[in-house]
Order: sequence, then C-alpha cells, then structure tokens
Amino acid sequence: MAAAAGRELRIAVVGATGAVGEQVVELIDARALPCAELALFASERGATQTIEARGEALAVAEFHDPAELSRFDVAFLAVAPSWAADIVRARPGPLLVDLSAASRAPSEVPAVPFVTPGFTPPERIAEFAARNKVIAIVHPAAHVLATIINAAGAQSAVVCATVMLGASSAGRHNVEEVVGEARALLSGMHSPQEGEIQRAFNAYPADSPAGFAATLAAQAAALLGASPRLLVEVIQIAVLHGSAMTVLIPDPADPANLAARLRAAPGVLLVDGEEGSAGVIDAIGQEAILAMLSPQPAGAAIWCAFDSARLAALDAVWVAEKFAAVETPGTA
Repeated sequence: MAAAAGRELRIAVVGATGAVGEQVVELIDARALPCAELALFASERGATQTIEARGEALAVAEFHDPAELSRFDVAFLAVAPSWAADIVRARPGPLLVDLSAASRAPSEVPAVPFVTPGFTPPERIAEFAARNKVIAIVHPAAHVLATIINAAGAQSAVVCATVMLGASSAGRHNVEEVVGEARALLSGMHSPQEGEIQRAFNAYPADSPAGFAATLAAQAAALLGASPRLLVEVIQIAVLHGSAMTVLIPDPADPANLAARLRAAPGVLLVDGEEGSAGVIDAIGQEAILAMLSPQPAGAAIWCAFDSARLAALDAVWVAEKFAAVETPGTA
C-alpha cells in the first residue's frame, strides 16, 4: 500500500502485546502510516517480548510513567481502563487515542469525543486533538451497530440487537484462560466452583452490573446523532477470536433497497449465500464487517460477523492518519 500523505509522527503504543495493541502495530505497517519513530510499551510481563514492525524486531519496553510519552505526537492506549485513566489524567503531551473508552458511555466522559470513521468528519480530528488531547474509540460492537442502523435508515426506528462477544473481546489474557479451562475440562481436571461461570464450551449473558448493553446503545446513539429505540443484549460465546451480532429491524424503511444500501455502507461486505459464508472465523483478519441479510415478512434480520480487535485497531489508526494529514497540529 502506498504511504499515506502527511507529516511523519512519533508514535507510542502502550499495551503493544495485547490483542488490540498487536493489531494497532500491524496496521501502522500495513497502512503505511507516516512514522518517524515507533515505540512499544507493555506491562512487566509483556516487556520481555519483541514485535516485528517496520521491517525489524522492535523490543517492547516496560511502561513506568506517563511522562515517558512526552516526546511523542500520538500515543495509542490499548490497555485496561484503570491504566488508561492514569495516563489520561496526566496529559503527558501527545494526542492520546484511548481504546479503553470502549467500556464507557459518552456521558461518563463528556469532555472526550468518541470518533469512528464513517461518522466523524475527518477534518474534525485536528480540532478534537487540539482541544482535548484525548480521543476515545468506541466499542467495535457499537461501531457495527451504528453502521447497520445508519445503512438501514433506521435512526428513529425500533432496533433489536444481540451482541455475541468472543473471548478476545476481554483481552489476550482471557483467551489464554478460556483455552486453559477448555483443556482442563477435556482432560477431566476442571470442575467449576459453585457460582463460577464456565466459560469454555458455553454461551451466557455477559452484561455487567454497570450495564454494558446500555453502554453500547449509548455509544451507537452518539455516533448516529439520533435516538433509535434500541434493545440490546450482550452474550459471551465460546469462540476465542472475533464477535458477531444479529440486528432485527421490524419495520425497515424502503426494504426493497436495503441490500443495496448495505452494500454501499462504508466498511460493510454483504455476503450472499452463493458467494460464501459470513461466520466469525471468516471475519478474522478482515477489516470489513461481514453481513448477511434475511428479509422476513415482519421486517429484516441482519447477521454480522467482525474481528473486534482488528476493527478497534483500525478505528484508532484512522485517527492517527487524519491527524498526520494536518501539516500543523491543532489546525484544520
């Protein structure tokens, strides 16, 4: 891919060895983001690793203090919310692209803009960067939900969605723990304790006490700039990577042209039955949202499969691309 136009950035990735952080590093290379310097940080555990990037093996340094980020233009925060919050509070200098914000509703961080390609005008990135020094990345499921609602013209309709999250949606450590649990169950060495949810070979409601489904709905509504009547349920499913979603629209506008609108939607690949499948495995490594449309007498059902880590990283790197396109930081 040809190099993107714009000034070269000094970039830091905090959480570079995690499921999303690794995707950020990969996409910086794949999309030829103008980069004068790329530094990788992780916790003590991750700092023992190297990652292939920019044609060489880059060492991952242990992150100690937000001040370590002061020399960079952009820092991606692909870490847990508590860790990211400490860095955001410190405001060490660079534009902070906060991927941990995926777990929070816009009302919880009212001064921080949530951005997503296809919804945020690119020219506003520099404005947000100058004003806030922090940009929040929505949850990939909220991105997908808003994209489908927008394509369907259902911004003010009743929409029902079931979000199915794979293990990697909670980070690489969760994948490792689910794999370990599956191995123990198959060997007869694991017996869940009373009250403990068996994660391997299981599907179960995954909503948190704080209401993660409500968070996804609020993020999607913020992207749309509208208030669709959303009914959202979140389910944890027994896949390691990738996620899926069913979107039910009882009364879609102009149903005869719904397939055409989905094909034209940015980031959506509409798959017909004869063209191939749109399973979660098919979506791994894809930057597109795989979608299948099932028109029904009572409305429309839309199945979506997507690589959640890849999509989150793609949104974050898009922010840096638009920031790099501005010759002087802080000017549109």
